[in-house]
Amino acid sequence: MTRFPPNSAGGTAKKCTMSTLETYQPVLGRAPAPDSGRIDRSEIEWRNGLLVRATNWLGDTLMTVPAVYRMRRAVPSSCGVFVLCPEGLAPIWEAASWVNEVITFPGKRVNRGARERIRRLRPGVAVVLPNSFGSALDIWRAGVPRRLGRRGRGRSMLLTDRLPTWPRPVGRASEHQVRRYLELAGGVGDIDWGTACPRLEISDAAGVAAGSGMACDMGKPSLVVAPGAAYGPAKQWPAERFAAVAQGWEGLVVVVGTDREKGDAAYVAADLKNVVNLAGKTSLRQLMAVLSCATCVIANDSGVMHLAAALGAHGVAIFGSTDPIATGPVGGRWIVLQDSPDCAPCFARRCALAGEDSYKCLRAISVATALEALEAVRA
Repeated sequence: MTRFPPNSAGGTAKKCTMSTLETYQPVLGRAPAPDSGRIDRSEIEWRNGLLVRATNWLGDTLMTVPAVYRMRRAVPSSCGVFVLCPEGLAPIWEAASWVNEVITFPGKRVNRGARERIRRLRPGVAVVLPNSFGSALDIWRAGVPRRLGRRGRGRSMLLTDRLPTWPRPVGRASEHQVRRYLELAGGVGDIDWGTACPRLEISDAAGVAAGSGMACDMGKPSLVVAPGAAYGPAKQWPAERFAAVAQGWEGLVVVVGTDREKGDAAYVAADLKNVVNLAGKTSLRQLMAVLSCATCVIANDSGVMHLAAALGAHGVAIFGSTDPIATGPVGGRWIVLQDSPDCAPCFARRCALAGEDSYKCLRAISVATALEALEAVRA
């Protein structure tokens, strides 16, 4: 069994078999040179503050949170930090105490109302976190005078300040993807090279969780089980193993998931007495409240894993075809479990192998190991 032990921010990521379970820490590598891609601070006219064009997907968004926090610390205290994001992801940024205002848009493109709101706020600088042409176009059309982002995809002409194109390493990564967002944060000022930041917080989390169906009793242990993964089955530990872990938990079990994951959620909950099945029944904000109240969480490499970590929850993450060095949980206390055959990480949605070798990276992770890991993170 391969586990991922702690590494210093400047260390290198290694696979190693451990006799004990250890807490995951993201590997960032060396900090870039102080003047690497940075806007000359003497040239910055902040006007009313900084606009951040956020990413469009849940997991990616949560990996940007430490970088946006560092941008807040680089911006003068008299200025605001404004986040532009899709409507569905607004609860993430509304839970970040260092963000002054969240500007949303429906669909894929920023609409006229959002652009008008940006113009009224008058940010002097914008940072474009996504790598798409459209995200840079959104900021250019909003009229922000200084626009920082990465080169590539024909968008350099839309940016006034540019960092190199996002690197795409082949095979196992040597650093966490959060590094790339920290590099962008370093473009607007001095930052401390790390991922520590205040956790996301939901006001009256216990009340919101209770309203969604989970009665929080902080005196009793609760386990949130998230058996789904939108990416595909190569990320999904077998539902029967999640069910076995839930059966071995002494306390309340809360099963979560999307509408498409109701089948696996029902399987996990079927034979349990002390269980609440919330799959397909929670909004993003309600899910955040439920995760905030949990003693522990067990999840695949998924948006729920990243969300729970950003909320400060502790848990166990199961990795199959993807790479925990690149996309492991950031925040909370987590143990990452992954078996690493020669074919891993393949990043496939479905396993290309047949017979006994099919999904062997996932099947090699035992229920006993997962239960042991849960006991370790809750200690």
